[in-house]
Amino acid sequence: MKKIIIILSAALFLSFGLNAQTLSTDTFSDSNGNMPAVLSNFNVPIDVTGIGEVLTLTIFFDYDTTALTYVDTANVVFPESSVEPQGISGTIRTLKIVVTGPGFLNPITINDGKVLDLVFNFKGGYSDLVFRTTTYTNNKSYIYHTDGSKYYFLDADVTNGAVEGFYENTITGGDWDDAANWSLGSIPDEHHKVTVDVGSEVTAAGSATAMSVVVKPEAQFTLTGTLNVTGDFTIKSDATGDGSYINNGGTLTVGGTTTVERYAVNGQWHGLSSPVTGATFATTYFGGNPKVWVKEYNEPTNDYTYLTDITAPMGDMTGYFTWIQTSGTPQTYTFEGGLRTGTVSSGLLNLTNTGHAFLGNPYSSAIDWDAATGWTKFHMYDAVYVYDGAAGQWMSYVGGTGANGGSNYIPMGQGFFVQVDNNFTFGSIDMTNEVCVHNAVAFKSSQGNIVRLQIADGDKTDETVIRFTDDATTDFDGNLDAHKMFSFKEDYPQIYSTANDFMSINSLPYNNNVIVNLDVRGKDGNSMTIKATEFGDEDHVYLKDNFTGVITDLKSGDYTFTYNSQVSDRFQLFFGITGVDSPTADNANIYAVGNTVTVVLNGTINADIAVYNLLGQRVASKVSTGTRTNIDVERTGYYLVKVNDGTHITTKKVFVN
Repeated sequence: MKKIIIILSAALFLSFGLNAQTLSTDTFSDSNGNMPAVLSNFNVPIDVTGIGEVLTLTIFFDYDTTALTYVDTANVVFPESSVEPQGISGTIRTLKIVVTGPGFLNPITINDGKVLDLVFNFKGGYSDLVFRTTTYTNNKSYIYHTDGSKYYFLDADVTNGAVEGFYENTITGGDWDDAANWSLGSIPDEHHKVTVDVGSEVTAAGSATAMSVVVKPEAQFTLTGTLNVTGDFTIKSDATGDGSYINNGGTLTVGGTTTVERYAVNGQWHGLSSPVTGATFATTYFGGNPKVWVKEYNEPTNDYTYLTDITAPMGDMTGYFTWIQTSGTPQTYTFEGGLRTGTVSSGLLNLTNTGHAFLGNPYSSAIDWDAATGWTKFHMYDAVYVYDGAAGQWMSYVGGTGANGGSNYIPMGQGFFVQVDNNFTFGSIDMTNEVCVHNAVAFKSSQGNIVRLQIADGDKTDETVIRFTDDATTDFDGNLDAHKMFSFKEDYPQIYSTANDFMSINSLPYNNNVIVNLDVRGKDGNSMTIKATEFGDEDHVYLKDNFTGVITDLKSGDYTFTYNSQVSDRFQLFFGITGVDSPTADNANIYAVGNTVTVVLNGTINADIAVYNLLGQRVASKVSTGTRTNIDVERTGYYLVKVNDGTHITTKKVFVN
């Protein structure tokens, strides 16, 4: 009985002794504050306890070669120690660490603490730091005792470590698959937080991987290959511009959240659309601080309805208007959902009143309204209208020409108006990825001979365009003309052609004698100025104020007037001088514009002026009381104008239209 007790006591003592013999190392991470820098060296300690006097200590240690490169040892406590790299299984390499005494089979006492440091170079990413134990088939860590016995370490005897860090890797342009384009000098893998930097143009054509991707404002990222993002994918937007992402036949997989931002200035209306699938109006809600209003357009009643349900889904190609309260600051909407690819459709637009539909850009980049492929516009006019909240005016664009800055490029997240052909009550628009373009693109030059007029009331402006082209008619041309859409702010200045239910862009066949009827709107009593900012090929651009009778050659100067809301159809625009002779004389300049004969006296303000038809009959006369006199003539034809100031008589033949 005594013998049994002694044996059990010895076994218990051996068990306690063996459990006290341990191996340990560190974990390197952001949370621990000891993360090594990418491409730098760092030390991994091999620590022990309870080893005591032994013949040898042999440790097998695993690491991942995709994240680490073994360099050397450091801080070696026992000079006879050695480190031997073993084979590689997949990406895992084993190091054999042997600690011995000064001679073969000479005992050595290993004190608690560090045995040595393993020096690694960190490539970035993740690697376990693992001691091999009895759970492994080969290369098990063990102690060779002085009595010739071996002890193999159990899992309970070791504390493994890790290197874990997902590092920033930035590309400033070029091919994703070129390591030279990356800030770390290496192509990203699933451990890299990727930034597509401001102003960059990047294309990923191969098989790419990243832990996360951020497309910065004004960065352009095109995917033609495959990209697997294990974390989040984010497209940024701020006051400088928008990030832009185009899927050009590629495949994007996102394991985390896909977010597209839309920066919006407070205190003005913005046309808004969702650039992702599945977004709700919670995107536009900032917890009531600041307050936000959203409304949608109702075509049958030609008005807008405010929306209150923040859980309602936003449509795939639907435009809305949004307003952030003026007491707030600019805000950034964040849309979460899937990035659209392939065909997106408006569905059938059944329009019964104005024929207008408020749609939206559904993609995560700008779209090109003039793209050669990718559009299906069924029963639709070709003009597009975008509201500029900062200017308080509509930007219109059609057939290569824009007014108020209108362009064929429609920004990401932008709402816009289109119109169904008046010959139909329904239409539709479909688009594919082929219409997508990055937003940092040059504005196309105008097509045709352009005359551009601007009206200004202080710093508030509006403009209208007259375009001459052989393809135009005097009727409304769906591919060349754009209707006038008036500002939400009624006291802002407006100028437009009055033909065809008002026009912001009026395309006409060229004719020297064409007359364009214009009108304006604004705030009663305010001073306004009209000027020509573009003249095309015209030698003269005459503006006639039908209310005051004043005719101004806008190539020579601007025209300032006081707005009166009781006066309509106030202006006419003429091109060229219709007199058959040069309008010069000894005592007067004589010319006709439209149906108005104008006499400008030289050196006097008093003269008798008479207008005769070619039969010699006097059809009109007037005594001048100033240097400029206008006389309207009712019928078209050639007339003789006679000016007598008492000293000189000048006669000129002119054509009245």
